[in-house]
Amino acid sequence: MKSDLVIIDTHAHFAVKENKSLELSLAGAGTVPDYKKQKGFDDLQYLKKMVGATQEDFVDDNNLLEDYLACMDENQIAMSWVHQLSFEDVYGYEVLSNEKIAEAVRAHPDKLRGFASVNPYKGKEALAELDYAIKTLGMQGFKLNPNDYGGFVLNDQELLYPLYERCSELGIPVSVHTGITPGSIFRMKHNYPILLDDVAVDFPDLTLIVEHMGHPWNDLCYYMVGRHDNMYVTITAVANILIHNNPKVFRMELAKMISVCGSHKILWGSDWTVTPNIAEVLNYMQKVVIPLPMKLMMGVKEIKREDVQNILGRNALRIMK
Repeated sequence: MKSDLVIIDTHAHFAVKENKSLELSLAGAGTVPDYKKQKGFDDLQYLKKMVGATQEDFVDDNNLLEDYLACMDENQIAMSWVHQLSFEDVYGYEVLSNEKIAEAVRAHPDKLRGFASVNPYKGKEALAELDYAIKTLGMQGFKLNPNDYGGFVLNDQELLYPLYERCSELGIPVSVHTGITPGSIFRMKHNYPILLDDVAVDFPDLTLIVEHMGHPWNDLCYYMVGRHDNMYVTITAVANILIHNNPKVFRMELAKMISVCGSHKILWGSDWTVTPNIAEVLNYMQKVVIPLPMKLMMGVKEIKREDVQNILGRNALRIMK
């Protein structure tokens, strides 16, 4: 990879070995997962297989922090933003806690940044937990996943506005899961990206990162991001799936995104461990070109080197060093 390219993975996770032990102990005790838990596992495995991953277990020995750090080195990723995952209501344990991420960041401060999350239904306690995560644990961003903690809508003023306000006060970016759900047990209405238009209007100083291209509401998402100075959109996970299965479709989407909201508003994230085909995506991004017929018939402009630099790292560095 060329030296003029700084690569920042703005969306990653890692597996926790203790969770593997929990799964094995439950299996050994003959515990049968309920429908929701089993369906959650099955849907995540389906996403992995869509990008060519072969591992069978949700938590396995190839998804740990040291494995991801090795992956960063292999792909010359300078920094990664690691996101909290709970889903305790589905799996019976917290998938990746604020504390585990903070521990990893302390061990690798030159490579990792942490995005914390809290259960918004805890009210004032949630605000205290967010303060603790940022001020004491040293986390540097807030992650909001509307499928977690039983689900919620993204513009719920009573539930979420106090958290948005606190993030604005703390000066931290907010990464928001939108679009595709992490499985069919979750409700699509909770992931509707246009709900964040309210948040951007009401909190003009808050940096909002709209995850997953807002897919399948792509066009709405691009136009919304383009109209707000405080908004970015990521190609996380959707790029991995499309590049692996139908790269021509992704090329068209990428050209459309750049045309509508500009490459200065687009971020790349891997969503490792769920979509781990990082090398495939990075190689594609550095070689993608717009064929002449598409330029002539559809008025699509060439994807420049500067666009790739913006998406793979420069924009992320503007948000967080």
